[in-house]
Amino acid sequence: MAESSSEQPSLRRKPPSGEDKISQLPDVLLLQILSLLPTKQAVVTGILSKRWRPLWPAAPVLDFDDESTAGEPQHAGPTGFAEFVYSVLLLHDAPTVERFRLRCANPHCSARDIATWLCHVARRRVEHVDLSLSLSRYVALPRRLFNCDTVSVMKLNGVFLNALASFSVNLPLLKVLHVGDRVLFGCHDYVVKLLAGCPALEDLVLESTYNDACGGVVCAEGNFDFHFNHLSSAKIAFSWKERCLKSMLLIFQALSNVRSLSLSPSTVACLKHASASDIPVFGNLNQLEISFGNYSWDLLVNLLQRSHKLEVLMIYKETQKYAKGQELRWSHPLFVPECLLHLKTFCLREYQGLETELDFVGYIMQNARVLETITIYLSSSLGSEEKLQIRRHLSILQRNFDTCQIVFH
Repeated sequence: MAESSSEQPSLRRKPPSGEDKISQLPDVLLLQILSLLPTKQAVVTGILSKRWRPLWPAAPVLDFDDESTAGEPQHAGPTGFAEFVYSVLLLHDAPTVERFRLRCANPHCSARDIATWLCHVARRRVEHVDLSLSLSRYVALPRRLFNCDTVSVMKLNGVFLNALASFSVNLPLLKVLHVGDRVLFGCHDYVVKLLAGCPALEDLVLESTYNDACGGVVCAEGNFDFHFNHLSSAKIAFSWKERCLKSMLLIFQALSNVRSLSLSPSTVACLKHASASDIPVFGNLNQLEISFGNYSWDLLVNLLQRSHKLEVLMIYKETQKYAKGQELRWSHPLFVPECLLHLKTFCLREYQGLETELDFVGYIMQNARVLETITIYLSSSLGSEEKLQIRRHLSILQRNFDTCQIVFH
């Protein structure tokens, strides 16, 4: 008996080195693995092993990319990609769709196909929608997608927003909205209508510059009311028209709770037409990133005076050529903005060594009492001697401020 006991452990043989250990994992872990793969690859796992075959239809993530299927036998033919998507949606039986991602440049995918797929996942209580379409025409998104009470993330590119004119928007749980630079809308009214239906937004990116016929009711009258109580981060990079100022201000004034705000040169160009009273008080703003075509010092002062908790200020500017003395000069405001008492980080890109830039940097250094770092990105248009001279000028300013470090790039 003793001999039998001593031999017992040897009966537990180690699995052969070539055995598939991953397939021995429980279903819940295998589904997590499948959710990390593009759907095409997840489906292929069913060909490799019987263990995986019944799993992919239960994966909560659907990730379609027509580039990943191009030229492969199972998707041969002009409608191969669309047929693949339809077949997956037909077999998919997960209780919900956590994420639906579609990358499509296939000219044989019709707008009706894409609308059908979106309606399907909306009925399946989709939570995350990520669309990037590069077709020969823009796709209008269906009403059901914009009235889905489960969507929390929506990222759009290559779509058409004018359909919003014909129905209301109700996205009560939407927290992240990214409208990319390839989204077409005829009027900013539709953007206002979209945002008014998203009361829970926390992260907003508006980048599209494709507008062609603005001048609708909101643009003309500005009689719309909404506010984002939970919004933390916003990037506004629209190309506005002056006649759209009212709708643009509706959006801008609704951002007053943000902690991080980024404004593009085109948005800044439109805000130049706003009065000082049109700029809201940004009670929570910690970081401001503002990009200029030409410096708009009055607007910058108004923003600083209404951003009492600002700690990070980043200014980007396109390189400009001025005749001597023609650049818009920095003028000290009557009252030092309160935010300079808290400002810790200041960054200025495309620094050309203009006298107005030197005046502004000097003002920041003199009044920002707890400033720790100034980062200066010298313009690539400058010669070596010009860059050396700029370093000398700013180093002279720094001598009086021991706690502030200037970093050059």
